[in-house]
Order: sequence, then C-alpha cells, then structure tokens
Amino acid sequence: MLSRRIAILAAIVAVATAAGLLASAQLIINKPVEMMGHVWLGQMRFAESLHATTKGMKYWYMRGMYKVTHIPYEKLFCAKCHATCESCHGVTGPNGKVVDFSVEKAEKLSTCLKCHGRERAVFKVASKNPEFTEIHMMGYGVSCTFCHTSMEVHGMYDDFNYMFDKGGVVKVTCEDCHLHGMAIPPFMTIEEHRVHLKDISCEVCHARTTVTCYSCHLSEAYEKYRRGEKFSPEELAVPIVGWLPIVRDPRTGKIVPANFMVIVWDANGTEAVHVDIAKHFPHFVNPEGLTCKDCHGIQAAKTLLEKGVLRITWYENGTLYHIRGIIPIVNGTKLELTTVIRMPDGSLKPFKTVIIDVNSHLIENTLPLSLKDLKYLAKSPEELEKQMG
Repeated sequence: MLSRRIAILAAIVAVATAAGLLASAQLIINKPVEMMGHVWLGQMRFAESLHATTKGMKYWYMRGMYKVTHIPYEKLFCAKCHATCESCHGVTGPNGKVVDFSVEKAEKLSTCLKCHGRERAVFKVASKNPEFTEIHMMGYGVSCTFCHTSMEVHGMYDDFNYMFDKGGVVKVTCEDCHLHGMAIPPFMTIEEHRVHLKDISCEVCHARTTVTCYSCHLSEAYEKYRRGEKFSPEELAVPIVGWLPIVRDPRTGKIVPANFMVIVWDANGTEAVHVDIAKHFPHFVNPEGLTCKDCHGIQAAKTLLEKGVLRITWYENGTLYHIRGIIPIVNGTKLELTTVIRMPDGSLKPFKTVIIDVNSHLIENTLPLSLKDLKYLAKSPEELEKQMG
C-alpha cells in the first residue's frame, strides 16, 4: 500500500513539474513574441552575435592553435558554420528553396542540433544510457529556446559580449523555475540541498557527466576540408563520457561544471597539443542527483592533495582510458593527459602525453577550486561529520 502511495505521489509530482516547466516556457518564449515584437527590429544585433560571426570558435582557435598552425581562422572550416535567418527560421518547399519563415522551426530541437554537434552527441549518449537522461528535453519536451532566449540568440543586449559579460551567456537559471513557483522546488529535506544549495550549482549534482570531444584532430580536419571531402568533426575526436570537472564561477562564487577542450595537430613536421579548461553546462540534467560519497573522499581528490598531479587519461593496448566521476580543478595543481589520434580504420593511436599546469589553462571567467576546497573533497562524509561535530 505504501509503495502504491509513493508511486501515485511521484506521478503527481511529475505531472505538476511538467506543467510548471511548460508554463514557464510559455512565459519565457511566447511573451516576447507577442508583446515585444514591435521593438525587436530596433534591438536586434544578430550580425554581431555568436551565431552570425562564429567569433566564439575564433576566440578558442586564436587563443591556442593559431600559434602553431599560423592558418587564419577565416580559412578553416569552422568559419563556414555561421547561422543565417534561413537556417534557423526558413521553411523549405518541395524544391528545397525557402518558401516561408517560421518561429516554430527555430524552437525545434532538431533545428539547433544540426549545428551544435556536442549537444547532438549528448542526446545520442542519453538515448542509450538512461542514467544520463536530460530530463527537461527528453522527459518533458522542453526545447533549447526555453533557456536560450530570443534576446540571446539575436544579440539584443546593449553591451553585447556573449562569452565574458558580467551576466554570462545564458540569463535563465535553474532558480528561475525551481525557486519561483514555475516548477517543483528543491526538497529541503534532502541533506545535500540543505548543505550546498548556496555554494554549489544545481547542475554539479544533477548533470552527472559532461561530453568532452577529446583529442580533436584539427590538422586532419583541415586537410579534408581543403580537399573538399565531406566529414563531421565528431569523426575526428574521441567522445569521453563519465567524468565531470568542477571549477568556480567568479560571478556567483558557486562551484560549477567545466569541460576540457583538447586539440591535437600533426602537420608539416609539427606536433602539438592545446588544452583549455572552461565553465560548461553539460545538458545532462537528471532528477537523481549525486550523493555525498560521489564528491567527498574520492580518490581523485586524495591523489591531488598528496601528489599535486592527477592523471585523467591514459592509453593501454589500443584503448583510451579516463578517470571517472568528479575531477577537481584546483589552484596550483597539474593534470596529466595522454592524447590520441583516430586512424582511418577507427582505431586509436597514442599521440602525446602532456602535463599541464591548471592555472595557465583556465579560460577567462573560470576560477580553480582552492586548496581548502580540495581538503574538503579528500575527506569522507564520515570524517567531515565528525570534524563538524
């Protein structure tokens, strides 16, 4: 009888959450369409947006690999990925030509995933691994435009800088829905919520993992592009799932997820590896969060505290292995990475092993954890409970 009541309660909560999320989506998406349309044309700065210019990708490239390749960004395949009004809103007829424009098309997940390969990989992984399900989009049918609003996509901010402005890229937060009545709020009866809701972002515990496009083989991609061969950048990288690097957001002071950008280059006698570490929203939000033991007392924290160096990837017998779970990105520590190259037959060949200093590889607006944070992570929940009395 008790289990039946719990099941009924869970069903009611799921329905209420779905209704709240969809209601919130209507508020965020439809209100600007209906009530702000008359001022949009004057506010739009789409030509300066990341979608139109791809300046986000240019920033990453010029920051690192350009110093090795000396190839102007405009000659890379990345520069051809900019969006147009037709690619987001254009409705095509039987002959393939644009016959109309539609807001509904831009709100469809499939429209966004045509270009956003990492997120395409996320949903592919989630479809095969229920533990990584993205509850909002795969559970409740919420689209990308629920969080990425028209103002963001069209570049309608006065001081427009997507990546590093004080407000950050995405203005919508978990709290907008879950603490303001549009979706089920956090249960304060949960120990982790009571302890960490003010200093750790929701997605650290509820994202579970991130997808890292590891060892992106830029030189091979460039040669294929020059030869006019069709290819997907995803074919030339190794997707890693099952780890979650964590850093600190200087704007909020909270601990947030991060990701690695690892690029390899082997052309014209030059072999190089470039690594960047940056804040990253994993798009893997799951109702079932981590527990204390998933973060505290973990071997990664103990190794970093003892040695100051953590090996996160290594190669053995044709296979690339990687550390799993939480990876603390800590001030003054180092990470050891073994990079690989995917061969034409799909096999992996070891490339270079590098040891990087965390501080010199952090992107702007991303801070490392402190030694004090690391000490907390190295202690087990039982040790912390005893310490705090």
